[in-house]
Amino acid sequence: MDETPPKPPGDEERHEPRQVRAREYESIHNRMFVARIAVTAVLLTLYLFTGASMQLAQGLENRFDDAWWLVNSVYIVVTLFFFSAIMFPLSMYGDYYIERRYGLSKQSANSWFMDYLKGLILELVLMTLFLWVIYALFRWTPDYWWVWATLVYIFLAVVLSAVAPVVIMPLFHKFEPLEESELTRAVSDFVERAGLNVIGVYKWGLQEKTETANAALAGLGRTRRIILGDTMLNDYTRDEILAVLAHEVGHYRNRDMLRLIVTGSVLAFLGFYAADIVLRALVDVLGFAGVHDIGAFPVFIFALFVFSLVVMPLSNAYSRKREFAADAYAVRAMDSSEPLIGALNKLADQNLADREPPAWIEFLLHGHPSISRRIEHARSINRPND
Repeated sequence: MDETPPKPPGDEERHEPRQVRAREYESIHNRMFVARIAVTAVLLTLYLFTGASMQLAQGLENRFDDAWWLVNSVYIVVTLFFFSAIMFPLSMYGDYYIERRYGLSKQSANSWFMDYLKGLILELVLMTLFLWVIYALFRWTPDYWWVWATLVYIFLAVVLSAVAPVVIMPLFHKFEPLEESELTRAVSDFVERAGLNVIGVYKWGLQEKTETANAALAGLGRTRRIILGDTMLNDYTRDEILAVLAHEVGHYRNRDMLRLIVTGSVLAFLGFYAADIVLRALVDVLGFAGVHDIGAFPVFIFALFVFSLVVMPLSNAYSRKREFAADAYAVRAMDSSEPLIGALNKLADQNLADREPPAWIEFLLHGHPSISRRIEHARSINRPND
């Protein structure tokens, strides 16, 4: 009689009930992504070919005469608000209803809408400023606007990265210094050994609004800080929290922020250059005064939109590579793969992540490797002769 004990279930088997819902959740969000792409493409097409964009631009020019800066500003605000209003039902369904349906959100409809409104206002301000500068460059340096636009993009990326934890993120969640404890000391000691200067360890108030967990190393220079979601402080072991933190430190030690700014800048440069080619090819055909004509805004955005979709798989592939490198740093820093694997398993269940999505979905849409591949990679780091 064979008395060999049964093989312990693997990660997928242990978490199968939760994974059924995770696959449903992933599938819905993938369909929502496609829906947003389709609606955006249709809106841009209609806005351009019905003449609505040209009529709005001409109407504003008649009202404000030669004040092109005012014409452009009003046009951008009106257009962005109009597009947001059309997309609102998709936003509410995907970001509120689905999150509530799958037990990930605790927010009431009023609370969600206030966050949505704050995000919309922030987006309107930032996008209006950025696009105003772009259209000013169209006038001031029409032959090389795309070079200067890339420099503006780099500047804004750095500034937003620096101010995000002190200006933007507190608009949506509470942040407070983590109370002095054994965990706080362990985290501080770990970061100090890693040679990273931070201003402190902060508790990220997620549990008021969500069941999901997260942690991050946020900010640049004097704003850099460690933020730990309160949704993981009670249910994760000290080593699992340190492993998640080690992953974030790994991004710093591998200079991933600089890498991503550089690659983002290259893509921005290529995207703006591609948009310049498209604009110059179409503005005369479509009856616009030139690339500086704000009425041709749908052409400009559509060119950037298509470019971003084309390069997204490449950008995601590079991001996944950097995530693997950060995982490797975490395993070596913890001298074991088990803390990271334990944290990944808990994060997958808590955040309702599909552990093994179809390869083509991961290739096209995911900036992080699947949980199953991350666990396999983490285990491989401990193998002999690795």
